[in-house]
Amino acid sequence: MAQVVFEDVYKSFPARKGDGQRPTRGHRTPTLAPVEPGLIQVGQPSTAQVPLEQTKTDAVTVLRRINLMVKDGEFMVLVGPSGCGKSTLLRLIAGLEPLTAGSIWIGDRKINHLPPKARDIAMVFQSYALYPHMSVYNNLAFGLRRTQPQRLQQRRSPIKAVQKGLESGLVGLTRSLPKPLRYQSRHEQLIEQKVRQVAEVLQIEALLDRLPKQLSGGQKQRVALGRAMARDPQVFLMDEPLSNLDAKLRTQTRTQIVKLQRQLGTTTVYVTHDQTEAMTMGDRIAVMNAGQIQQVASPLELYHHPANRFVAQFIGSPPMNFIPMQVKTPCCLHHPQFSLTLPDQWANTLQPYQGQTLTLGIRPEHLVLATAAPDHVPVQVELVEALGHETYLSLHLRGNKTTLEGSEPLITRIDSHEQVDLGAQLWLSMQLDKIHLFDDQTETAICPQR
Repeated sequence: MAQVVFEDVYKSFPARKGDGQRPTRGHRTPTLAPVEPGLIQVGQPSTAQVPLEQTKTDAVTVLRRINLMVKDGEFMVLVGPSGCGKSTLLRLIAGLEPLTAGSIWIGDRKINHLPPKARDIAMVFQSYALYPHMSVYNNLAFGLRRTQPQRLQQRRSPIKAVQKGLESGLVGLTRSLPKPLRYQSRHEQLIEQKVRQVAEVLQIEALLDRLPKQLSGGQKQRVALGRAMARDPQVFLMDEPLSNLDAKLRTQTRTQIVKLQRQLGTTTVYVTHDQTEAMTMGDRIAVMNAGQIQQVASPLELYHHPANRFVAQFIGSPPMNFIPMQVKTPCCLHHPQFSLTLPDQWANTLQPYQGQTLTLGIRPEHLVLATAAPDHVPVQVELVEALGHETYLSLHLRGNKTTLEGSEPLITRIDSHEQVDLGAQLWLSMQLDKIHLFDDQTETAICPQR
């Protein structure tokens, strides 16, 4: 196990010839000056490396100044919308893509120029990548057979080398024979011991003699996980491994992966676009958008204290509601249909924003059915989604359509026993200690003084 550190990582791809959309003129690929090894935390400006402009203007930069440290034994989730660069970042760790600039460290080793096989990592893909002509046992053993035991890496005499060659030949010739007739070297005995140990942990002992075509999707995924586990790598890389599974199996496998990671204690970097997976699996989550890390924090920290509007709307299902509000006095927010008076702790924070428009954010569970009042939100029901244990209402603000033009629909959560009809006109109250405010220009969160 080892920590993984990204220092000012950039990744660019050359623009495709004939592509209808050319990058913005003057968009240059950054190249960084040499830097001494060090650890750079997220949110700290780097002074060790300074981007130098190149003359190439055809490059499309997909990752920009990635600074991140994954702790030893940590389960780090990279989450974001499609095209945000999360899978590219995983491929950089694996060595499947070269860095444009920056450094990646695994433990005390800088791995920028190491080939994938020398990085001591194991990767699990969305596609299971099992060899269809091999049994489950041989799929698990495949990588181990190509890893020389430590004692064989030492210098051998010519006689021992010949003996080793003959032994390997016997193993290969007898591998397809019934088990009692196979020749097993000491190395093969160790491989069998490791394979059966992994199969026991994953509860796939009964599947070892089957071919991949005889397995279900969940069983194939466990075999793919087992192949990675058998190598005892320093780092696990997982690229959306649950995407091909149905909802029930996805939940079961998700729980199993978390239990295995905690049992093994192996540093894990997990990529997903599903924020539910991210919230339930990760020790910490790195939210990405447009090639940059927006925020790194624990799941509940992201949910309750998002750094900006993007994180607020991406984390949480259903997403956060957003309403434009004008600051009238330091503690008064005005909307054409209602007004809110905030606690005094907001006074100093909102003083510079008087007369300006801010975006108010409120999560669905913090909007409560209420009676008519000046500080309550008048809404009309557009859609009722009854899920059994709870019900979600999709709503729009009531009032003059011209004043509400462009406003987003609202979502609230109510108890399943409450009956609400389509078209019903309701009033909602907000839990004022649960609201979020965002700057309209920068979209960063505005926090009250504590």
